[in-house]
Amino acid sequence: MGCNKGTLGFLIEKLKNLIANKSLPKRYKLFIHLYIILVIILIPLLTSCEGKASPGYFIEQFIIGLILGSVYALIALGYTMVYGVIKLINFAHGDIYMLGAFFGYYLLRFAIRWLNFTAGVSLIVCFFVSILFSMLLCALVAVTMERFAYRPLRRSTRIAALITAVGVSFFLENLGLIVFGANPKSYSPNTLEVYQVQLSTDKEFIRPRIIEVRDRTQIKFPVGKVSPEKFARVRLISKAGKSAWTPAVSLNPENPRALVESKKQDGKSVPTPAMVAVNPDVDRRGRSYLVLSWTTGEPEYIKVPYIFEGSSGKPLAIHLPITTAAGESLSVPVFNFLIILTALIVLLLLNLLINRSTYGIAMRALSFDQDAARLMGVDVDRVIATTFAIGGAGAAIAGNMVGLYNQSIEPLMGILPGIKAFVAAVVGGIGSVPGAAIGGLIMGLSEGLVKGYIAPTLSALADALAFAILIAVLLVRPSGIIRSGVVEKV
Repeated sequence: MGCNKGTLGFLIEKLKNLIANKSLPKRYKLFIHLYIILVIILIPLLTSCEGKASPGYFIEQFIIGLILGSVYALIALGYTMVYGVIKLINFAHGDIYMLGAFFGYYLLRFAIRWLNFTAGVSLIVCFFVSILFSMLLCALVAVTMERFAYRPLRRSTRIAALITAVGVSFFLENLGLIVFGANPKSYSPNTLEVYQVQLSTDKEFIRPRIIEVRDRTQIKFPVGKVSPEKFARVRLISKAGKSAWTPAVSLNPENPRALVESKKQDGKSVPTPAMVAVNPDVDRRGRSYLVLSWTTGEPEYIKVPYIFEGSSGKPLAIHLPITTAAGESLSVPVFNFLIILTALIVLLLLNLLINRSTYGIAMRALSFDQDAARLMGVDVDRVIATTFAIGGAGAAIAGNMVGLYNQSIEPLMGILPGIKAFVAAVVGGIGSVPGAAIGGLIMGLSEGLVKGYIAPTLSALADALAFAILIAVLLVRPSGIIRSGVVEKV
């Protein structure tokens, strides 16, 4: 499908003349800008040679684009709100998104153990409980970051604050590598091994010390710290109940090798770990340990179903009246729609908070003049801290949603999405919540369609498209699609 360059140049020139026309109402100029941006995005789709797919496939890739756009919009909220209040580009915000995913990873396992296994609460409720607490933790991290990294530089130059934000970003990334490890982790637990280890000074275990272990089948004890406790035993905890204890095994530094086997049980009870062993170990520094290890639980009892799993064992899905290339109706997982709906609800609530609340008035007053707002009785520090907290909570939601959607998280996962979300905030009009939403959708749809529909062979260039869109938008509308409405004095 070709395109006449002379005709395209003529149309662009006409659009420029319309935009330059001072008598044209502002809302019409905005529609013209949006039209130009949509044309820039849709030209590759209309001229694609690889876009020969069924309508169902196109809709599927379009929904993926909406999911990516929703995630970028949630992350972009933090950028646009912080910039709108204190004119700071918080480049560490993408790493808050990473922390949100890891907080959710550990909290989800904790919630499944104590709510699903013990109280029978559904896995979906456990997931939302983990999101709620990860939001609180990310808000706390964001407020701490503002208090100790940015607040002391509030009266300094913008470049000093910008460099500090980059430094905080590197600090969080490397801290994540140290604490969480460099290897990716599976966010949604396909298996969850939970064991209780009892340590006692006698074989009767009258007053034992209990240690609970998850996703591991061994514990290391420094030799000098096991002298009071001479015996250990283990049992498996699962949704089906608790197994019997294994026979006691001896923890003796002078005889550091021991092995016991459990008796076979009937099929009605949860099977006990078949074997428990004690072996010596020495680390690189020459410190001696006793390693207590045991065999893994039976797969039937340590398996955890998918959180949004239906009765058939497959993910809950909505069947759309659209035919795929295979001749079947298009099936879209419910969780995909949940991501989009969550982003929409958060954006609407935040827009109402900014435009219809006392906090929103205070935030807009700070954006215009901090000193005047302080004289009018606004608690500047509290408003700024609240802004960081809201942005951190939004990033935590995105991190948890992406973790369950991709089924994998790693400590450097916040770098590229953070940059793309920043680009989305600038494209939409940094300082504007609707602008963050529009920018996020533009970024997500363009990436999703390029990777899956327009040119799959050029999917490696999809990330570069984010910056191409940024350049195109800034050439046409330097302030972004939605202007913040604040005139900056120079």
